[in-house]
Amino acid sequence: MEKGYAKINRRWKHDSLEIYLSMPVMRIKANPKVREDEGKVAIQRGPIVYCLEEVDNGKNLNNIVLSRNCEFEIKKDKSLNDVYVIETDAEREKYDDWNDELYKSDVKVSYEKTRIRFVPYFAWANRAPGEMEVWVREK
Repeated sequence: MEKGYAKINRRWKHDSLEIYLSMPVMRIKANPKVREDEGKVAIQRGPIVYCLEEVDNGKNLNNIVLSRNCEFEIKKDKSLNDVYVIETDAEREKYDDWNDELYKSDVKVSYEKTRIRFVPYFAWANRAPGEMEVWVREK
């Protein structure tokens, strides 16, 4: 190490170097002054920010709610050229008795368990058009 850098002094010929860096999944919160993101988290792994996509998680991504203690699973995704995706269990809000009314005073909300998939932000919109969400509600 030299001034925080790994220094390798050698004459290179058809060599390769593999580096393994710890990249735990982190929940990132915005400053509470950013009202639109209050009570929400973004998912990040190393320097990579992830997002939800409709193609994996269905419509109305704003109805997805993460548990504060959910466990994340990291997988390679062949449909995205082997980039790593993050999966976890979550809940989806369901509004069983809501039709086309704009407002309602008596709303019945239920929660349905669901499996969700986060993709790297740089890789969204490569498979199908649809919604995308970075900031996810957390409870």
